[in-house]
Amino acid sequence: MGKREARWARPDIKDIIADLQVTDEVVRGDSVRGLCPCHAGWDVFEEHVSDVLRLLKDPSREVRRNALHVFEDAARIQSARDLSYSLEPGEEKIGEKRVSARFRSMEDRIQARRDRQMRRRRGRH
Repeated sequence: MGKREARWARPDIKDIIADLQVTDEVVRGDSVRGLCPCHAGWDVFEEHVSDVLRLLKDPSREVRRNALHVFEDAARIQSARDLSYSLEPGEEKIGEKRVSARFRSMEDRIQARRDRQMRRRRGRH
């Protein structure tokens, strides 16, 4: 998320909150989009999540669409953070098999593969 923060300037939150109350639906839609965590940051989104929730019930389809977009981006960012946390060093890796007596070690599996290949080659000649 660091690259995006450098690419876009932080929105003026006071102006955004004021614009959420105007009657023009285009301005309200743009304002709610300004609360998107990819633009405004996660802290700003969390502070104003109640405003975004309220705008999900706005009479304007455009405002509702933009509010839904904000939540979709927030969910995507949160999922990416959860995934990166589970892949941090020292943590259990996703898809890694648990060590058990019924699983062979990597060396045993490689040796078994070699043995199968050798039997196939002998069977051809």
